[in-house]
Amino acid sequence: MAPMHLLFDFGEVISVAQPADEVAALAALADLPDAEFSRRYWAHRPGYDAGGTALSYWSGILGSAPGGALLRRLVELDVASWLHLNPGTLRLLDTLHAAGTPVSLLSNAPYELARELDRHADLAPFRHRLFSADLALVKPDLRCYTAALARLGAEPGGVVFVDDRPANIEAAAALGMTGIVFTGTPACLADVARTAITPSGTRTGPARPR
Repeated sequence: MAPMHLLFDFGEVISVAQPADEVAALAALADLPDAEFSRRYWAHRPGYDAGGTALSYWSGILGSAPGGALLRRLVELDVASWLHLNPGTLRLLDTLHAAGTPVSLLSNAPYELARELDRHADLAPFRHRLFSADLALVKPDLRCYTAALARLGAEPGGVVFVDDRPANIEAAAALGMTGIVFTGTPACLADVARTAITPSGTRTGPARPR
């Protein structure tokens, strides 16, 4: 049986969660308490991920427009906070690439992060890299997935989608993709590898313990 096309999210799947000290550094730079910074960071993120400008995004967080030097530093630290990759996922990707399994990326990401990921050596073997900023759409909007299917040239039943957010998996599953909620556990990684070769139906929850 031909291998399925693997479609991966990036944040907290290929990357690990933003390190707390780096988020704290961003909060300090924004002159905000950590909790309030995080609230504003995520409240304004969908518009940024959908193609909004860095100036608009950080102005919303800070409550006023940052100067050029401050804006550049905020963007630099923000992008860097997302570039800590998950060794377990990288090993899985190496195995999939070596086996000839087609692997692509579908991730919510603003332009600045998207362009950095386009240059990232660990993502070079991906057949396609699709980002929300380029699509002007954010997951779990169904149009993200239909755009991905068109780019892949694949039918929904031939795609396995891996994401850490159940809402994103549910949207993909609604179109007929096989969905796996990423937990980072060895069982989950094994589930992704096995399903890529021998599809066994849509999964909308974490991999079962073995």
